[in-house]
Amino acid sequence: MSESSSAKRFLQRVLPDSWRFAHHMAIDLRRQIEYLPWRGRVEAFDTYFLRQAEAMLRPRGLTELVGGELSAPGEPIDRRQLECRIGRFADWSRALVTAVLLDLDERPEVMAAEQGLTYLLTRDLAFAKAAAVWTTFHGMSPIEGALRRLPGYALVLLAASPSDTAERFMARDAFWTAVMTRS
Repeated sequence: MSESSSAKRFLQRVLPDSWRFAHHMAIDLRRQIEYLPWRGRVEAFDTYFLRQAEAMLRPRGLTELVGGELSAPGEPIDRRQLECRIGRFADWSRALVTAVLLDLDERPEVMAAEQGLTYLLTRDLAFAKAAAVWTTFHGMSPIEGALRRLPGYALVLLAASPSDTAERFMARDAFWTAVMTRS
């Protein structure tokens, strides 16, 4: 990423307190995926999302996010703190994928479901519009199918979705399907 890149400016705007670290992470991630086809890029993003979820949420936060039982009753959990961590995970993940795509100068044109899913997770209007156009012609089923193979993506969508929404239920189901398929 150049010093005046649109990705850097984007990160400065959306992550003002941590943009420098995010910028370095985005550079590393871009280098990993730069020459990969979309399927390889999606796998790299998914692995990144899983690792970030583990680092930012820890096991208790992950358990809570996917709707499992919390640990023993004697160990209270600060719900507000957990909600903040879940929100930071969603914001961070979405910002990083956006920065990487901006730095790669990706065209806002979707050719496959995995690319559409990635564009839907971004915080860039042009990418989101491209994904919306693609789903207008192909429907949401291919996107949902891709999500069912990518537990990291499902965690980001789950963390970014408001409680008790169809999107959140779809993301939770997709997460468990992806986990069971990989087991």
